[in-house]
Amino acid sequence: MKKSVNDIGGENWGPVPLDQRETPDWAKLSTALRGALGDKGAGLVSLHEGRRAREDLGYDRYHALGYFEMGMQAIHDILVQKGVVTEQEVRDRIAALKSARNGG
Repeated sequence: MKKSVNDIGGENWGPVPLDQRETPDWAKLSTALRGALGDKGAGLVSLHEGRRAREDLGYDRYHALGYFEMGMQAIHDILVQKGVVTEQEVRDRIAALKSARNGG
């Protein structure tokens, strides 16, 4: 049986770092977005879909992303799969936000 990417039982990853870090504002907003899109909100992204999407990221991507980044990638993937948004719409919106931030 193949292990899921999040199953690290038996692997030697060393101690878990317990340092406290400030949560960035965008990460706090990601929690609100998950709630708004979830079962008690718009019903677009279930808890189980989110978990599956995280596991489907693949080993390298899963371990390269932080907790909040992984959650946002999972939401993105689910919304694209369901046809709520397209990859191009996401890229266009990111470009527009970057341009606005840079005064363009």
